[in-house]
Amino acid sequence: MTILMVLGILLSPELNKQKDKTAAALPEGMTQEQVQETKVYYVTGSKNKENTAAALQEMLLKERVNRYAILAYGRPTEDGKWISWSKSPQILLSVEGKEDAATQQIQYHDAESCSCQPTEASKPQAVFSAWAEQREQELVLRSALTSYKQKNGKMPENIQDLSQPYPNNMLPGVTPFMEQLFDQGKKAGMGDSAGGGQGEGQAGGTDSLSSEPSANTSAIGTGGLVKPLTEPLRIVVDKTSHRLALVSGQLIVRSYPVGLGADRTPEGTFEISEKVRNPNGKSNGEFGSRGMQLSDTQYAIHGTNKPSSIEKDQSLGCIRMLKEDVEELFDMVPMGTPVTIGKGLLPSEVKRGKPVFELPVSTVETNPGKVYKWLD
Repeated sequence: MTILMVLGILLSPELNKQKDKTAAALPEGMTQEQVQETKVYYVTGSKNKENTAAALQEMLLKERVNRYAILAYGRPTEDGKWISWSKSPQILLSVEGKEDAATQQIQYHDAESCSCQPTEASKPQAVFSAWAEQREQELVLRSALTSYKQKNGKMPENIQDLSQPYPNNMLPGVTPFMEQLFDQGKKAGMGDSAGGGQGEGQAGGTDSLSSEPSANTSAIGTGGLVKPLTEPLRIVVDKTSHRLALVSGQLIVRSYPVGLGADRTPEGTFEISEKVRNPNGKSNGEFGSRGMQLSDTQYAIHGTNKPSSIEKDQSLGCIRMLKEDVEELFDMVPMGTPVTIGKGLLPSEVKRGKPVFELPVSTVETNPGKVYKWLD
């Protein structure tokens, strides 16, 4: 089965026949199925009438929204180059979609976007909260499926294939919600055919579950639509700001302070080639409780027993992280995640998970048979 087909099946409204116990309270008049079908877009560039009108036109004519849709202003990071996932977006408008475009109801919720008297935004805000609640779990699953397909040339037969023992440990485990997504997709008839068209992703929208950037990844200052958290996760490390960010498309999902090695830390593009829990058999050693090797080199992203070195250039080339940060990152990124290291890539903001993202452990991720000699 193609990745596109898988995502279309995974995110179809059928998944919500088994209601998730942790789902947010739904707004009055909305069902879980309708929330799942909701399309959410961010508009980039300046928040004004022109950009909002252009984004709405794209939603109606190109995206052809025929269900409930929300257009929000994605809050830029301090450097203006990224959108922050952790900052709640401002709801600009909502569309009560209909099959007949002439009957669609458009409600503006921001005066600057329409030069009008905006309507109250409690409904779209509630819909967005319900929609966004499970997006990070979906994103991690999406990223793991992408990595698995790239490594094995096919999709996994079972979701447990993503959590095999070391050295094939894509993820430590999966949540019940992630398992529900995968299992319901299997029941809906996912096959391993080579064909298949583009599926319904982004909770009802048309997405690509692909490692290649989608068409909506232009610089955020130029305006346009962005579908939040639809692109597989990747890691960006900035040697100037001493930051490591976990990003999806134009959105920064997490940003952590890191310790580096100045010129000893290489620049370029790598991928996570190995994930190991408690390197060298202990959680408080020089590599901390988690390690992620970069492209089979002597460099790795790992914890440290020298927390005072974070935000400094004291390593021999590796990327050091605080314990709680490296453990959250370890759970979120699968094997094969791309890593870009350079200068001037990220803002200095630190954005951790609230709450911290954590996966249940269902596999063995230690490697007692090896002594790691990364360039700490």
